[in-house]
Amino acid sequence: IFRRKFSSLSPSIHRYRPSRLLLLYVASFLRCAKPNTSLNDFIELIEKYLSKIQGCYEKMYYRCWDDSVGRARQDKRAGTQSHSSLLIGMILVDAGFILELLLRAYSEGLRAENDLIFAKSGTIHDLKRDLMLLENQLPFFLLKKMYKPALKCNPHYPSFLHLTCHFFSHYYNQSISIDEVLSPNNPRSSEYRSNLEDPKHFTDLIRTFSATILHYSEAAAEGKVQQQQQGAYLYSAVLLREAGVKFKVSLNTCLFDIEFDENNGELKIPPLKVDDSTESFYGNLMVWEQCYYPNDTFICDYIFLIGYLIKSAEDVSILVRKRILINQLGSPIEIVAMFNRLCKYINVGTENRYSSLFMKLNAYNAVPHHSWIAILKLEYFSTPWRGVATIAAIILLVLTMIQTICALISL
Repeated sequence: IFRRKFSSLSPSIHRYRPSRLLLLYVASFLRCAKPNTSLNDFIELIEKYLSKIQGCYEKMYYRCWDDSVGRARQDKRAGTQSHSSLLIGMILVDAGFILELLLRAYSEGLRAENDLIFAKSGTIHDLKRDLMLLENQLPFFLLKKMYKPALKCNPHYPSFLHLTCHFFSHYYNQSISIDEVLSPNNPRSSEYRSNLEDPKHFTDLIRTFSATILHYSEAAAEGKVQQQQQGAYLYSAVLLREAGVKFKVSLNTCLFDIEFDENNGELKIPPLKVDDSTESFYGNLMVWEQCYYPNDTFICDYIFLIGYLIKSAEDVSILVRKRILINQLGSPIEIVAMFNRLCKYINVGTENRYSSLFMKLNAYNAVPHHSWIAILKLEYFSTPWRGVATIAAIILLVLTMIQTICALISL
């Protein structure tokens, strides 16, 4: 389900001959770094950090293009000097392409006329999705170091952090924009920047961004990780509604701030946009989180919670009507199936960020009169016309009773 659509990047995967488009982008990036930095300077930079780069990958596979048979074959030069040269060349092409892509995405003025990526609808979307895949990652520190010469020659370019965050802004799914987060007018701007400066790669950057927003959110105290009760269970949106819980879209800036107001019976959830990239996006974040942040799996906890809420198409429809889910995927059934697949990848442990929320909702559900009032509203006052009809029926019943009583008295 997380197959790349556009191109293979990073030295951790099977490689084919780089396309002409990749080479054109690399050449363009090298030109913008001149005259201070030459091609040899970039090669020396990669060579200097080659051992560190190799240490970022568990295992590397190398394949080269064989013109005689018209396909890729296993490279037999692994471990040799020529193999290191091949690896350096692969990294240079990948990094150069990514940096030029980020620059062109940031500024339309840097795009070539009839640019093959930006001129074709959907290509840049596929590329952003591919660059989120764990198999397509290059070390963030290397990209940052290779960007410095271009920034030095072009002082009007943004910082690498701002450039990268801007490129992936579609995926943040928060109520606060990246420009607001990094703005000098934001009192926490320096703290945000400090937290975001040294991620492992793009996937880690996006998770770190979300973690930073969550950490500084006003409702962070509500979301502290707690021990989950044995057999803790949360009812679906339909069942919670029948128990009297009212769903309300939250105005919190952090996607993961979900609160329950016990006094008013309101479950406040920030809006979540669901489209054709959602499964791949959260799937990769969840895999990375469980491998590298096993004690802070707030994304897995969030998906686990949403998965509980939507068990049927009717559950999805409730959240869509309340503008909690923004459905850009298609039918509600597709959304249910997608979250079911994502939840299969979650290792359910003894701790969950939303354990206290589960307990509050279940306690609210256990009070009988909450469900009685909810059923009354749903059955007899769900629409203005139904409410008028119900009141009219009650009045008619009362008048009939009065008439009957009067008739009995007259006897």
